[in-house]
Amino acid sequence: MTNKPSAVVIGAGQSGRGFVSRFFYKSGYHLTFIDKNEKLVNYLREDNFFTVHCFDESVKPVHIQNFNAYQAGSSDANNAVEHADVLLISVGQQNLPGVAADIASAVQRRREAGVSALKILVCENGVSPGQIFSEALAGRLGGHDDFNVAELAIFCTTNVLKKTRLDIGTEDYNRAPYNAAALGEVLPVDGLDPEPDMSNLLKRKIYTYNFISAIVTYLGAYKGIEDYATAANDPEVRAVIHSVVPELNQALCQVLGVDADSQTTFSDNALKKFSNPTIEDYVSKNAREVSRKLRSDDRMIAPANMIKGIQGDTNIIAIVIAAAILWGEKNENLLDTYKSPREVLIKLSGVGENAELIHQVEHHYAELKTGKKISQLLQ
Repeated sequence: MTNKPSAVVIGAGQSGRGFVSRFFYKSGYHLTFIDKNEKLVNYLREDNFFTVHCFDESVKPVHIQNFNAYQAGSSDANNAVEHADVLLISVGQQNLPGVAADIASAVQRRREAGVSALKILVCENGVSPGQIFSEALAGRLGGHDDFNVAELAIFCTTNVLKKTRLDIGTEDYNRAPYNAAALGEVLPVDGLDPEPDMSNLLKRKIYTYNFISAIVTYLGAYKGIEDYATAANDPEVRAVIHSVVPELNQALCQVLGVDADSQTTFSDNALKKFSNPTIEDYVSKNAREVSRKLRSDDRMIAPANMIKGIQGDTNIIAIVIAAAILWGEKNENLLDTYKSPREVLIKLSGVGENAELIHQVEHHYAELKTGKKISQLLQ
C-alpha cells in the first residue's frame, strides 16, 4: 500500500505510458496501468520498470517504476478505478464507449461508498472526446453526478522504442493543456496547464496539426516515404502544405474567432515540429485508421468544408483526400466497404452528392492511380 495519491491510466500504449503518466509520476502519484493487451500487462508486471527516453539524447531520461498493472475488465482493475484519485484515459477515441462500459460498476461503487466524484482526464485526438466519453458513462450510470470529465490535448510525439519491451521515445515536450474548469479544480501536477477554451483548442489542433499531418502522411505514403520528417521536408509535400495552409488559417480564424497572427504561428509550429529530423516518427503509424480520419468532423473533411465556407478552393485539399482514399484502398480495404471514392465521401464523410469536392477527389484519385506526380496535380 502507498500513501501517495493514485493516478490510474487506462491505455498503457505509447501516449498513456510514455506521455501523460510521466507528469503524474514526477509529481508524486502512484501509477496503475490498465490495458486490454495481456502481453503488455504481463511485461509491465514482470519488469515493473521502464524508461522514457528523449529523442534529444542530451535530455535526461525519466525512469518509471513501482507501479501496478492490471488486465482491463479484471476485478483488480475495477478496484483500482474505484479508489483512484484521478483517472487518465488514452485508448483511441473509438474505444471510449467500451471503457465507459468497463468502469461503470466501479464508479457506481464509489457512489455507494460516498466517495467524491471521480476526476477523469480524456487524453485523445478528437474534436470532443470528453463529451463522447461523458455521455457514454452517464448512459451507464443514469447521470453525470458521480464523475467530472475533462479533456487533455497531446501535442507530443511518442514511439515504442524498437528492441525494447517497454521503453518509450519522446520529443522534448513537457506541457499538456487541459480543461481544469471541467474538473472543478487545478490538479497539483507540474506541466499540466489549465486551458480556458479547451473546445476551441482541440478544434484548432485537429484542423491544423492533424490536417498538416494528413498531408505529410498520405502524400508521403504515396511517394513511398516512411520516415515522417523526410516526408514533411519533401519539396512536393511542402508545396501542397504552403498552397493550402494559408487559406485554412483564414477559414479557422473566421470559424473559431482566432487571431490571425496567433493561428499563423500555430500552423508554423506544426510544420516546424513535423519537419524536425530528430523526432522519430513514421508515415505508416500516422496513416492507420483512415476511415476515422475521413469522417465529417475530422482532419480532412472539416477543413475542406471550412475552406468552402469562405468561398475558397478545395482543389488542393482534394489531392490529400484522394491520396488518403488510395492508401485506405491498398492497406485497409477501404473500397471493399465503400465501392468508390464517391461512396466514401457521401456515406462516410457526409459530403453532398453534388458537391464539387467529390468531382475534385475523383479526378485526383484517378490521376494518382496512374502514378502521376503530385507536382503535376498542382499545375
